[in-house]
Amino acid sequence: MPRISLDLKKQVKAANDIYDVVSTYIPVTHVGKTLKAVCPFHNDTRPSLQIDRQYQNFRCWACDAKGDVFDFVMKFEKVEFGECLRMLADKAGIKLDTVASPQDEVRSRLLRAMKWAEEKYRTCLVDEAEASNARVYLGERKLAGPSVRQFGLGFAPVNGDWLVQWALRDGLPTDVLVEIGLIAARDENRGHYDRFRDRVMFPIRDARGQTVGFGGRILPDSPLAARAPKYYNSAETPLFKKSELIYGLDLARHAGAAAGYLAVVEGYTDVMMAHQCGIPQVVATMGTALTSIHVNQLRRYAPKVIIVYDADAGGMGGVDRALELFVSQDVELAVASLPDGLDPCDLLISPGGVELFRHALATAQDALEFKLNILLSKENSQTVEGTRRVVDSILSMMALAPEMPSQIGAVRQELIVSRLAHRLGLRQETVWARLAELKAERRRNEQRPGRVIPENEGREPTPPTAKASAATAIERQLLELLLAEPPLVSVASERVQPSMLQHTGLRRMLTDLYALHQDGHTADLDSLRFRLMDRPDLAEAAMKLEFVGRQMNDRPEWLGRIVNRFAEQEMEFAKKAVQTQLAAGSMDDAAALDLLRKLQAPAKASPPGSN
Repeated sequence: MPRISLDLKKQVKAANDIYDVVSTYIPVTHVGKTLKAVCPFHNDTRPSLQIDRQYQNFRCWACDAKGDVFDFVMKFEKVEFGECLRMLADKAGIKLDTVASPQDEVRSRLLRAMKWAEEKYRTCLVDEAEASNARVYLGERKLAGPSVRQFGLGFAPVNGDWLVQWALRDGLPTDVLVEIGLIAARDENRGHYDRFRDRVMFPIRDARGQTVGFGGRILPDSPLAARAPKYYNSAETPLFKKSELIYGLDLARHAGAAAGYLAVVEGYTDVMMAHQCGIPQVVATMGTALTSIHVNQLRRYAPKVIIVYDADAGGMGGVDRALELFVSQDVELAVASLPDGLDPCDLLISPGGVELFRHALATAQDALEFKLNILLSKENSQTVEGTRRVVDSILSMMALAPEMPSQIGAVRQELIVSRLAHRLGLRQETVWARLAELKAERRRNEQRPGRVIPENEGREPTPPTAKASAATAIERQLLELLLAEPPLVSVASERVQPSMLQHTGLRRMLTDLYALHQDGHTADLDSLRFRLMDRPDLAEAAMKLEFVGRQMNDRPEWLGRIVNRFAEQEMEFAKKAVQTQLAAGSMDDAAALDLLRKLQAPAKASPPGSN
């Protein structure tokens, strides 16, 4: 997004009172003069979240979640700051930028066209006689009206230019519909035709709920059914990338955070029926296997992913790929087994099916245990050859998986090897040796001409070369005071230089506070956090420092004592420098006189505001 000025960011925050925003997400109650709520960021059993309208912040006294209105929305919605800022600006009716980038303009134009098409398809399904068969089909699938509306289903009629004609009537350029993959040009410049015909239309939304594509299900009795695929997705466009999207994530993400996991099924109707039956933490990939891109998205909302296993060859292949992800990704992956021959939708509408589905999710096995049980049921682990095949099957996946760039990967490998050795009655050293052989074999196979090997492949993480300096008490207290009382920044800037601070993080904070003051801005916590967007750890630390500083009384007096202590500290450093140079015999007379002047007892700094 375009660069947003500090003043505009502050305007957005001022327009979004923290109580008003938080209360749109969770119930907030008045307990005397205090505003409290059940914390949504942990399994809270009592109102542990406290909201302070004076300071416009929140804090959970149980899990220590804290921050301002931006932090709450980012944490609740699982979005980055830029997206959070835009959401709150839209809510307050504030225009963030007058000139959008060309990429933003293109995306906005495509999203508007998608929204227009979604409304046309939806209206057709609800109101038009030609959609009667589609309504019957959805009824036969036991999908209720509220579910159909919640997921925004529509219908594309059988005639070949229905959407094209609507575009002409509404003055929508056909080129934009071509670009989003809903229509295509006929040969020899003979106009355009609809790519979706006689299909129930499933809008595919991103995590923010914006429609970016469609999936179409051909009606079973359609005259086109014999020569068309049952399901047909949008073509790849600037909005729609099938391998990255997750169906239903916009509706499932908060439920997944509350449940502690997200379950992945195969079909659109599987997701819809799960939500309809009160199990909203269910999503689906777009007809592709679960990938690391999917996992990275899902773990933003929940620490655990459950693959709902279909007991056929394709389902088993999905489990194998899930196991590869288990080895190479920092996420807990489990597998839930359904009764043979039933997909989630069929199971959920059968007698007792909802409880069976819940039980399958509750008893899901981690991916490694599931795979081991499958292999042991097929192989005779009492024989040498059977045991070898089981070991090699698991270790081959480990050998092929990319190395995780942290110690988490090493811990994960050690746990897998330990469990594998225990289950099969082998010595861990034997299993480690076989894994090393398979990895070496993989490297030999990959080291062919023309292949570029990633720089960190096969290497251990490089440890940091030096340990960061710890913060001293006076460094912490200086920042606590300045953040709690911004007018003191102008006083401190004349007497304490950032170079005097040893802790790199606190030095960065002080440098940014001085820069804000120099630029004419109020050097307060909000302004500082906007400058620390590249360092969320420092932004969070600044909040804690400000909280402590607010508890201090007589802050100008405190600052006077801290300034004096910094002056004494600098004098101590100068004395050590003199001693070092004298011992080395490297000082001439002029240098000695200069250093002697510096060592004269400094006048104590008077408390700020006393002159």
